[in-house]
Order: sequence, then C-alpha cells, then structure tokens
Amino acid sequence: MNNESIKVLLIEDNKGDAILIQEMLKDVEKTNFQVKHAQTLSDGIDYLQDNDFNIILLDLALPDSHGIDTFNQTNNQAPELPIIILTGLSDEEFAIKAVGEGAQDYLVKGEVDKQLLARSMKYAIERNIIEGKLKKSEERYRIMVEKTQSGIFLINPYNKLNYVNKQMANMLGYQINEMRNKSIFDFMDKEGKKAFQDHLKKIRNGIGNIHELKFKNKSGSQLWALTSTNPIYKGNGNYLGSVSIITDISARKGVEKNIIEAMVEKDKSYRMIIANMMEAIKPLIAQEYSEEYYDKFN
Repeated sequence: MNNESIKVLLIEDNKGDAILIQEMLKDVEKTNFQVKHAQTLSDGIDYLQDNDFNIILLDLALPDSHGIDTFNQTNNQAPELPIIILTGLSDEEFAIKAVGEGAQDYLVKGEVDKQLLARSMKYAIERNIIEGKLKKSEERYRIMVEKTQSGIFLINPYNKLNYVNKQMANMLGYQINEMRNKSIFDFMDKEGKKAFQDHLKKIRNGIGNIHELKFKNKSGSQLWALTSTNPIYKGNGNYLGSVSIITDISARKGVEKNIIEAMVEKDKSYRMIIANMMEAIKPLIAQEYSEEYYDKFN
C-alpha cells in the first residue's frame, strides 16, 4: 500500500484517543491515511453509507453500543471492509471474541505505536483482499460442484458419507438427506462393495485412481459409474477419508471394456475435468473436517 491513500473510518468516542491515533497516522511515511472520525456507532454507520473506506478502526465501548454487539452491527453494515478493534485492557476479552467473529485484528490502546498501527492496518487490508478472492473462488467452486452432471461424494475413515451432491443423489434416486451419514456400501451390492474396497486400497497405495464401479439405486437396479477417487490425509499421515467423482456409464456398459478404456484415454479433457473438480471440492472438505482439515491431498 506504499504511496497510496488509505481511507480510514475511526469510530472512537474518546477524543484524546482519537487525536492520538490521527497524529500517529500523520507521521507514517510513504502512506497517506485519510481519517474520518465518528464518536458514536450511529454516526459511523451513517458515514459508511456516503463514503468509500478501506478499513475501520472500531472502539467497542461507545455511547450507543458496547461489546461484541458493536462489532456485529458494524460488520453487518460493511461486511466487505476489514475491521480492527481498538480496546482497553478491560475489554480485551470482547476484542478476542470479535476476532473470532470476523474482525481482522485487535490493538490495545496505550500499547500501540505508529509503526504497529500502520502495519496492522496494511496487513488487515491485504488479508481482507485475499479472503475476498478466496470467498469468490469458493463460491464459484461450490456452484460448479452443485451444478455438475457428475456425482460427487465424500466419505470419512469409516466409509460413511459426509457429503453428497445433488447429482449423486439423483443418480441413485435418493434425496441428499437420505444418503448423508450412511455407509457408502449401503448403495452397493456385494460385488460393488468388494470392488470399491479394492479401489480404496489401490488409491491409498498410490495406484491409479479411475475405475469402473457398480452402484445400486433406490429401485434396486444397477448403475455403472466411472469413478475417480482421491484419498485425504491429515498432516501426520493419518487417513481422513476420500473424495470421489462418478460419471454414469450404464448406457455404455454393453461396449467392450477395452473400448471404454480407450475412450477415456482418448478424451484427454476428462482427466483435466477430474483435476478441476478435485480443486472444486477442497472447500467442501475444509468445511467437513474443520480443524482436521487435510494438509496433504493426493
């Protein structure tokens, strides 16, 4: 952000603290901080309607609002803007909670110099830009996953379905909520179960990950699917489960197997689509495993 102007909304009821912050920012070299000061939350929200800011510095203890509610109201009004909490030692617990709710950072008043203040603001703006791009990317991926004609499912180490997309459920004649938390083997006959178990063993041993598998739909009839599966591991190497993409090939099942394999090999875009779909599923995996989110995705 060097040599650029940064527009700051400072919401702080203590005039002395507000003047100190503005003076510190004036002394920062190579960056022009343009500060708009509001003494109440309502005034700050009004300023947000008529001005284009890059960041908000927010005191949690204001005449018309206090604590985490101050952050929530501000964030609801400007969810796209990074917010740094300004707090006294007595309100530090609220500040930490606000960071958990989505604030970029918090600074304790009286313990901040101009370098720390400026650096925190610039980092908060950069992080917010990156997070915004990631959210847009994840939303595109999620739409891609839900709209694709391929079935997608995610199983845990016990082979239970953590995630099923709409197309997968439609292929097998179920509603999504009828499949979630069920064993993937509930949707296969004995032959299909053995084939998928062999499939999982092979991919965990690093052997090719595209196979033909047989599923069983709700009516009891068969569905043959070309299935691509990738294992998911934790950073320590523990197996977390796997994610699979299936394409219905039932209509082609009468074709000789070697012809089908030749068709797949010839269609070079298929593997590219699979790779892109695996990227698309990563946000879903992150959501399912939260803190156990994989560090290695093969």
